[in-house]
Amino acid sequence: MKKLLIIFLILPLIFFCGFRKKEKPYVILSAGKITKEKLKRVERSFNAGQRIYYTMIVPEGFKYSGIRMQISSKDEKTSNWGYTIRQTNDFYVNLSDNVYSNYFVLQRPGYYIIQFFYINNKRYPFIHKEFMVY
Repeated sequence: MKKLLIIFLILPLIFFCGFRKKEKPYVILSAGKITKEKLKRVERSFNAGQRIYYTMIVPEGFKYSGIRMQISSKDEKTSNWGYTIRQTNDFYVNLSDNVYSNYFVLQRPGYYIIQFFYINNKRYPFIHKEFMVY
């Protein structure tokens, strides 16, 4: 009877404590410098020629210091499934941090996708987000 009671007490503890959902990295885009107030407001459309600020937040911390940011636009006139790479930047982050901020400028209106890759693994992005430039 005691073993059965212990099993019914321990099993839920293992289930709820052992299977915690992993927090995923994400990016925040903003038309101005990103502050605590702007973290609550989601922006997905921007004007051409304006600075687009971004902040990457990686709750578990960065795995590697080398990061590649790639911005692609959807274009119907390409043979690459309709996407054209518009901008690529490589940079390094401090592994002890879990936040990185910077900005970029896009001159053409269109539908864009921003992706972040580790330089060690350029095949799969660990963050991506879609947005519009008018």
